[in-house]
Order: sequence, then C-alpha cells, then structure tokens
Amino acid sequence: MKNKPILYITTNNHFDPTWRRCWQRRFDFGGDTYASYAELQAYYIDDNLALAASHPDYKFEVESAAVLREYLRSRPEKLPALRALAQEGRFAVTGAGEHVVDANMILGESLVRNFVLGLLWVEDTLGVPARVGVRNDAFGNSAQVPQILRSCELRWATGFSYSSVRGDYWRGLDGSTVCTACLPVVAAGGGCWKYPPCRKCRGAGCPACNGRGIEPSWRAHLPGEVDQAKLGRFGAGWVRMCPEELLPNPEIRRWAARQTATYDVRFAIQEDLLPHLQDLIDRVDRPPNRALHDGVELNPNNSGTWVTRIKLKQTCRRQEYALLAAETLNVLAALAGQACPRRRIDAAWEKLLFTMFHDAITATHVDPAYDELRDVAARIDRDTAALRDRALAGLARPRRGAVSVVNPFGAAATQLVRAVVPGRAAWMKVTDDAGRAADVVSCQAAGGGKVAVEFLARDVGALSARTYRLAADRAGPPAARTRRKPVIRNGRFRIEADANGIVSVHDRRLAAEILRAGRYRVGEMILEHDEGSPWATLHPDRTRTPLADHTRLRSVEIASSHERMTFECQAPRRAGFADPNFRAVTTVTLFRRLDRIDFVTQARWNTYNHRVRVAMPLAFSGRGVYGIGYGAVRRKPYEPWFSWAGANGDWPAVNWAGVEGPRARVALLNKGLPSYCHEKARGGDVLLLSILRSCAIPTYLHEPAYYTMTDFDGMRDAGEHRFEYALAAYDRPFADSDVVADAEGYSAALPVAAGEVRLPARPGVRSPNVRLSALKWAHKGRAMVLRLVEYRGRAGEARVAVPSCVRKVARTNLLERRGRDVPIAGGCVRVRLGPWEIATLRMGL
Repeated sequence: MKNKPILYITTNNHFDPTWRRCWQRRFDFGGDTYASYAELQAYYIDDNLALAASHPDYKFEVESAAVLREYLRSRPEKLPALRALAQEGRFAVTGAGEHVVDANMILGESLVRNFVLGLLWVEDTLGVPARVGVRNDAFGNSAQVPQILRSCELRWATGFSYSSVRGDYWRGLDGSTVCTACLPVVAAGGGCWKYPPCRKCRGAGCPACNGRGIEPSWRAHLPGEVDQAKLGRFGAGWVRMCPEELLPNPEIRRWAARQTATYDVRFAIQEDLLPHLQDLIDRVDRPPNRALHDGVELNPNNSGTWVTRIKLKQTCRRQEYALLAAETLNVLAALAGQACPRRRIDAAWEKLLFTMFHDAITATHVDPAYDELRDVAARIDRDTAALRDRALAGLARPRRGAVSVVNPFGAAATQLVRAVVPGRAAWMKVTDDAGRAADVVSCQAAGGGKVAVEFLARDVGALSARTYRLAADRAGPPAARTRRKPVIRNGRFRIEADANGIVSVHDRRLAAEILRAGRYRVGEMILEHDEGSPWATLHPDRTRTPLADHTRLRSVEIASSHERMTFECQAPRRAGFADPNFRAVTTVTLFRRLDRIDFVTQARWNTYNHRVRVAMPLAFSGRGVYGIGYGAVRRKPYEPWFSWAGANGDWPAVNWAGVEGPRARVALLNKGLPSYCHEKARGGDVLLLSILRSCAIPTYLHEPAYYTMTDFDGMRDAGEHRFEYALAAYDRPFADSDVVADAEGYSAALPVAAGEVRLPARPGVRSPNVRLSALKWAHKGRAMVLRLVEYRGRAGEARVAVPSCVRKVARTNLLERRGRDVPIAGGCVRVRLGPWEIATLRMGL
C-alpha cells in the first residue's frame, strides 16, 4: 500500500512522585512493603534502556526532570547511554519542568522556577532542549501558563485535562498563546493499575520479582484496535503508551509489527509528531478566532484539593516567601563580595517544587506520603534558614542592642516582625535610628536568657533594611484594659459586635459600612456537609450549619498598640460532628497603624464529611476578582457539579480575592488558604473562605481489586490548626489599588538580623504598575537576574536603577537567553511591559 497512514507509538509513563506510595522511601502497611516511586521510575528507565539497546528503532520518554534527576542519583553510570540516545532522538524528557506542579496554589515565581530549573537542567544534562510542554494530570491551569511556556521557548503543549482546551490554541492572561493541537489518539495502551507488593515476598524482594518487591508479571497493557476514522485530518495517528506506574511491555514490538500491513508504524518521541503540526504551530501568534479556547484559564475543577490537608498549602506559602527572601539576600551578599551559593539555592528549590507537585500540595495522597512531605518541608526550613543566616552574617555588623529588619521584596512594607534578643525584661522599648518609637505588641520569654519581641516595622523600603534599638522598659508592659462595650477601632476601621459575633465594620476613609451581618455574622464559622474525596465534593447535600448561635464573645482588649476582640466557637452535637470535635478561638485585631483587620483562628478539628467556612458578608454587591500567580482575574459564580473531578462553587486564589463594588472594594487576604467562594445575595454579597475539610472517601487511593491501601485517615486533617487571614478595603478599583503589595506583604515575613545590616548598591524599580518580584543569581555566568511583573493589567514602563558594578543589561526570556541589550543611561534602564507581562533582566557583573 502506497502512502500508508503513519502510526507514531510513544512510550511515556505518567509517574506521580507521590500519591499512593512515597517518593524516596519504602513503607510497611498490613504486613506488606510498598516500593517507592523513585524505585518504580528507575525500573521503568532500566527496562526501556534494555529495549532500546536491543532494538535500534525503539524510543521512549520521561515526563519530568525530577524523575531523571533521581534516577541518575542512584545510577550515574547510565548518563552516557541516556545522553547518546537523547542526541539520536531516541530518548527525551518532555517539558513538564521539574515536576507537573499545581498551578493554582503557588506563586507565579514558583511556577516560573519549576519550568526554568527543570528545562535548563535537562538541557545541560542531555545536551538537547525540550520542544513540547506537558501538563499531564494537573488539576486545572493558571491563566499565566501560556506566557510562561512561551518565555521558556515552548510554543506547543499537551496534556491539559479536567478543564481541557476547546480548540487548537490557548491564549492566556497577557495575550501569549500556545498551540495545543495534537495528532488524534487512534489507539492507547498502558493502564492505570498500580503495583501491589510481590505476592511471594510481600514486597521485601525475592528471586521471583528480581529483588524489586513488586508483582513481576504485570506490564503495560497493549493498545487495542486502531480507530481508523480518526486518521483523516493529518493522515497520521498517535498511539499513546502512557501507563501510570506499569513497566514497559516488550510485546509492544509484536503489536507494532502486526500493524505494518496497513500502517507505517514508527516508534517515536512526541517531538516526532511536530512536522504534522508545524503549520498550526507557526500560526500560534495569529490563530483564527474559531480555533481559540474561550477563556484565559483552565479552571475550575477538583476544588477539594484547595482545602484538604490545609497545612500543606500554608507551609508552601510560608516557604515560598522564605526561600525567595533567602535567595535575594544571597544575591545582595554576593554584590558585597561573597560567593553566591547558587547550587544550594537550586537544591532548596528542587525540594520545594516537589511539595508543589500535583498530588502533593493538592493532598491527594496516602498518609505515609504525607509524612514524607512533612519531613521534606522540615528539611526545606533548615536549608532556607541556613541560606538566610549565611547571607545576613555577611551583611550585618555587630551593634549592641540593635536588630535590623530587612525587606528583600519588591514593595515597601509595614508589617509585624518578631525579634529574639538577649534579655529577661518583661517589656522592651523599640526605636528606630531616627528615634521614632515602634509599636510593641508583645514580649515573651524565649528561653536561654532571651526574649521574643513582636513589633510593627513601618515603611521598610523595597530591598532595604531598617535598624532598631531594643532596650528594657523598666516601667514594664503598658497597662491593658478591657472594654465592656463590644466595639474596637483604629484610625481606619470601627468594628461593632454583640454577644455572638461581629455585626458591622465601618470604614472611616470610605465613610461607609463595608461589612454587615445578614445571613451570617462577619467572620462567622460555618460547618458545611461535604461528602467527598481529596479531589472533590461528591454529593450535592451541602447543608450548612452557621455557628453564630454557638459563638460567644469572650473579651474586648484595649492596648497601646492594638484593640482586639476574642470569640470562642464550639460546634453543636450533630450527625457527622459532635462536641468537642470542632472548637475554635478567633481573635479579631485592629493594630493602631495598620489599615487592615487581622483574624487569627486557633481550631481543634476531628470530624468526618464536613468543611469549615469563614463568612464575610458585605454591605454591597459587586464582581469577584481573584489573585493568581503573577496576575488577577475576574470570575463569576458558577453552578457546582459533583463528580470525582468536580467543583463545588469555589475558585482558587493566590494571596487574596475580593469583591469590587461601585464605591467600595473589599479584599480578603490569606496565608496559604486558597479556596474562595463569592455568593450573590440580597442586600450584599458574601465572600466565603474555606479553611478546613474532613474528606473521608478514598477515591483512587484504595482499589482493593488489585491494590489494598487504607492508610488515609489523616486526610480528615484532625488535630490543632492555626489560620491567619485579613480584610483590607480600597476606595478605588483593585487594579488601581495596593492590594497586590498588601497581600504579599501580609504573607511574606520580613527577616530580622542581629546588629546593623548595611546593603550594597543594588537595583531598584520605579513604576506605577511594574513591580520587582524576584532577584536571583544567573543560571550561567557572573550576573544577577531581575524578574519584573506588570500587575495592574495595563501597559507601562519601569525605570530600573542599575548599580555601578553592572557592566551591561539585557532583556531575556525566562531561560535567561535570547537577550536584547538594554542601554544604560543616567544609571538606569527603561523597560516597557505589556499588560500582565513577566519580564526578565540579566545584569552582567
């Protein structure tokens, strides 16, 4: 037969580094030993290498950089063979980056680093760049993914699922577009069956399983019949061998041989499909409208992942900002003469990105995997603290009784900080170098002859430091008093309550009430029936039990630095939850010099099939706006649907979400609490924040037909919890306000160093709508890299101050290449950015 249709057979396992088993450790359960994902991935590569050695036409892929990185740690001798196959076009690592990370709950810079670190490491290791981006199995995709892929030199991407691309192209928030078309899948093999322990040795390793500890007879399923009807458009089809876990099946060659009478059969990597798609890819910047996806993001879906095992989300946000701070401090220390520990910083990012994987931060895993993640998080904290302290030691000079508050971020900050200093005083005075007293909030013994002082550091400029002197206050702590009337106030807000909760919040600047009790009190806890899995709510019964009637005002405290209300809430006895299975104490604080309302909730939780929401009833109606990584999007309420990948009415948000009315705008800031719901209501909308969820259905975790695993009770999140969230209000639209800086400042802790920190000459950014979001050391060469982001949704210019040590400045892509020189004039460069654009400047030293 002439001009046979082509069948491309690709082999690329979807490997979850954590899910039903752990990443790097085996674990025992029910008398069986379960192999780690790293072991299974190593067996996959070993077996594919053997097939490639025996059959010169055989090709295979690895999905992400971390899989290959971990393999080479245990088998470094395999690198020459893999490198040779890659350069022959017989092996590839597809462009997932370090991992297929979640894109909805992490910072924009974290999403950037995932691709940059992974793609550059693969290219350096194999000598071949990735040419296709993949997002296999990610639970939704942010509106900035297209821009990030394009700036990583990827115009073609595959693997979008759950909320899939409708059309051949996806255009993101800034207008960047990726081609998502692909050859039709005309046959598929593999299977999603997961390896149980070997029946003979129960996972310990024996001759029958070749020491692997997994069921030896299981292999990827062969494809079924080819669907010829799908071949028309391209004259070619894709045969996907994309199992989860299952090792390659040598019989695939015989299956391929049986097709040769009808088809031109070729083993392939995904890049081999490019010639059939090149015309579509070449039109990626000018696609026909009918071929464009009808939205800038691929959401919502799998909304349970935004709440389940909430500590993972909280820890991730804290560690993202801590690592960004440590990295910036080390760049500043390098400008002062130290060597920059780039490899140590990258290693910390590698660990952090593992915790952002789409079955990690999402909490869709068994308890042993959760325990491993928490151990990894502890190592991240140690590594980050060591990096931070190393840099500060080089930047600080001894000065008795002094500490320096350092702002390593791109916007000026007024924030609460915590300094631990020698002393035993009951109270401390804090003054800056200009003699201005800082508001001291608390002093507590920290052990070892030290005291922890919490105070308000005001107006600490971007990339700057402010020194404070701490001294014992012989007068002791200022007298605090209580107020019988349930009212607290500061220069901006007045909050009124009754015995069961907050009834009103008045904004003095807006001269208006902005929150008002209606169906719910302000900050009221709500128990909502939520029968589901870690992925989603599965039953339409979402009966709510508002807890105002079970909430009591405990105290009203008036101090020199703040005024505070404290409420105690205890759930009633009902089916599914019972006293004392949910109890919470919430403080509502107005700090004298902060234009926001701070909430802290300490909760005890041990229940089934419920979630906890916090209600913020507004005194107006408006449209919902949600922060995302490196952007913001407007979203409308939607009808929920209930399936394993369903969504219950919530949307994901990074750092903040709010409602924008005609005269007032209210934003709810959070520290790693990403699940929001905006409900329309008469008399004023309601903004709801989910903080806890006790899912109990083990969808895809326990499938006893072939994989017995019931170690998942921890996904109910029983135990003690602490939640922090805050309200801010604005007299102008969010796009014109300081909400982005306010939300980032709220989440990003400012480092404190003993002594006086003196920073070297450093870059600075001046712009009404462009901010500095990251400062890092270059991937190659002696240079620093600045990440700039347009954050208001309109084009603008940034004036970037250039230190005298900089020889030249180039504007590059995210991979820090394809640069265009930017002229330095008057000690600065000017950079133009489009709406929501992410820009990279490389400053050579």
